[in-house]
Amino acid sequence: MREERLLSVGIDIGTSTTQCAFSALTLQNTASSFSIPRVQITEKTVLYRAPLRLTPLSSPDTIDTEALKAIVLKEYQAAGISPGDIRLGAVIITGETARKQNARNVAQALSKLAGEFVVATAGPALESILAGRGSGAAELSRSSGKAVLNLDIGGGTTNMALFVHGEPAANGCLDIGGRLIRFEPDAETVLAFAPAMEKLARDVGVSLAHGRRLVPSDQDKLARRMAGVLEEAAGLRPRTALHDALTVDHSLPAECTADLYTFSGGVADCVYGGGNPEVPFYDLGEALGRAVAASLFFGENRVLRPAETQHATVIGAGAYSMAVSGSTIFHQGMTFPLPSLPAGKVLFTDAGQLEGLEERIAAQYDMLDGECALCMDGLAAPSYQVLEAAAVRIARAMASRSPKVLILRHDMAKALGQALSRIWGKDTPFLCIDGISLSYGDMVDIGAPLSGGRIVPVIVKTLAFSH
Repeated sequence: MREERLLSVGIDIGTSTTQCAFSALTLQNTASSFSIPRVQITEKTVLYRAPLRLTPLSSPDTIDTEALKAIVLKEYQAAGISPGDIRLGAVIITGETARKQNARNVAQALSKLAGEFVVATAGPALESILAGRGSGAAELSRSSGKAVLNLDIGGGTTNMALFVHGEPAANGCLDIGGRLIRFEPDAETVLAFAPAMEKLARDVGVSLAHGRRLVPSDQDKLARRMAGVLEEAAGLRPRTALHDALTVDHSLPAECTADLYTFSGGVADCVYGGGNPEVPFYDLGEALGRAVAASLFFGENRVLRPAETQHATVIGAGAYSMAVSGSTIFHQGMTFPLPSLPAGKVLFTDAGQLEGLEERIAAQYDMLDGECALCMDGLAAPSYQVLEAAAVRIARAMASRSPKVLILRHDMAKALGQALSRIWGKDTPFLCIDGISLSYGDMVDIGAPLSGGRIVPVIVKTLAFSH
């Protein structure tokens, strides 16, 4: 089987730090000689992990684009790699940084440095899933059969994702992070703080103001309260009004339970007793890490250290694999090509999951800013009744959405497409293809149908996560 070696770069622009990692990816056709080619990543070697760099801001609400580009170019030089050598990559803007005014423009500007980049400004739900996959929590859940809750504690937010059998079952986000407050170099004089820190300070009775000295005991008090809110989110203690006040969009379900806990993000090394003394952050990261280490999470020997902590969100970069959807496709009125559609993964593997299918589809559109390719496993041999019931729910959920693109793993696209056409009518453009399995974080480029419209070429751009 023919192999190809490509260089990739991953860039993660977070609330506190910007990270880069350079990798070599080996691509190989894993299909047999008589099958449609299936190119997959068979090996990934990290060549260079750049040290953490503080994310540069030109104002509290604006990322300094030029300073950020200078940082990234400096890491290229340190790695001994030219931008022209890079074939693949990912730029991910996360946490509080994703809320900055020019976040999307910054992502696009960096994506032009080299390669064909997967570019995403990750909101809380997507970031929680990416971090859980990148840390190894999803793989731990799959291999152990246990429910694993990953808490990715960054500078401005904590993104939480519960994985069951390797798949995300729930997620949530809290305004809790190590950089909600920043200090002068004396590590006690308050330089700046976020609105969420004001809520925390009021809750524990700590006086907070610019220029005021915050002694270590008060810093520890704030950190312990943040750890307590994380316990509340995980169901380890009753929830309080502060938990609700610090919730971003939504938290984990109140009945959420996990067998194992893992921590990733910038604060994770402090949780596990490490940290980065070479980079002085002058914030509450270390205190928060100590507080979490002394919390109820560690009370029952259910905490594991994941494979990745600091570089969880993106350590590899984008990689391509070619997939071809075969004889059971259905399409009408579509304009091709369809470039860079993010994959919105919807749980639908048996007839019992028809209930709530509309809501799960709507949630994917909301998470991915309204435009995506819906992907689901589907059923191997659905009955006519189940197929029609699924088509009715899908048609209602996608009625106002565009483009209408469905990608399934099992061979049911043609029958489902015919059912959808009867509901939507012949004038509604949509595409339904199968034989392709996608994951959260993937993006697809869909080309014009080939061979008289019988097959559709699809380029899957997938983030290369560490297991």
